[in-house]
Amino acid sequence: DDERGPWFVKETNKNGGRAIQICQRASQCLALANDPKETYVIQRHIPDPNLLTDGRKWHFKLYNLLICEEEQDVGVVDGGNAAAAVWTLRSHKEAWLCAADKPWSADDITPEAQMTIKRTKRFREEVPLQELNIPHHDSDDMSTECLFANTYCSMFRQCTDIVATMVERAVRLNKLQARPGKKKQFELFSSDFMFNSDFTKANLIECNFSPVIYDPYANQELTTPGLKRYQRLFDMYGDKAEVNDHEMIRDAVSIVFFPEEAEKMKDADDSFGGWKVVKSIPRFVS
Repeated sequence: DDERGPWFVKETNKNGGRAIQICQRASQCLALANDPKETYVIQRHIPDPNLLTDGRKWHFKLYNLLICEEEQDVGVVDGGNAAAAVWTLRSHKEAWLCAADKPWSADDITPEAQMTIKRTKRFREEVPLQELNIPHHDSDDMSTECLFANTYCSMFRQCTDIVATMVERAVRLNKLQARPGKKKQFELFSSDFMFNSDFTKANLIECNFSPVIYDPYANQELTTPGLKRYQRLFDMYGDKAEVNDHEMIRDAVSIVFFPEEAEKMKDADDSFGGWKVVKSIPRFVS
């Protein structure tokens, strides 16, 4: 049945799971996209999703930092062509597992089964997530720790390759442009991925350029259910709460506004504060 879903109808200008509607068949989607003032994306569920050990659906959330510097700052040259700007993409090495509330079924179109808007666990390469359902063949002579580390490295590489391709294409098609008179511009955005059952394919679900990030020390307005949830957890557990983006934001600000200091403090893998350089993309002019 080529129509069978689930299918998702999303308003493009909202985040945190707001304004997402779910239906079973493609023929039902247009009836849900019924506000002429809105722009919608219609998306089909991937056919063979990897599920957690308890059967719940999840996605992999990656935070990215994109910085543009003009020519006088970077001085890149290619065959006589000067670079008008260079876009440097970084991704944070600690991604997130975002899980649904109950086990997944293609026939269950309730938000509790289909929507994975809650950040629940932070991926750290050296700390295996026991709920992750990683295929482990009998012939594999590998510890749980090594299996998880290898799988996470593959997941991170697949996802960052996709984001880099997306940014590179946008630069090549002139969809990303340096703004005259402003030497540097930057964007912190998230990208969400789902994997097939054996982790061999990452599927880009969406990018969000107004991501839900939470800094308990910033006195920020709690505008979404997710932010309110993270605040409650911080009130209960303090600095031990799982979701706390203070250091990630602080380090991103350091990279953007204090690059010389950040350069001096980078790690052996050329990362700073968890932000790893994925690719530098020049835009050349003749």
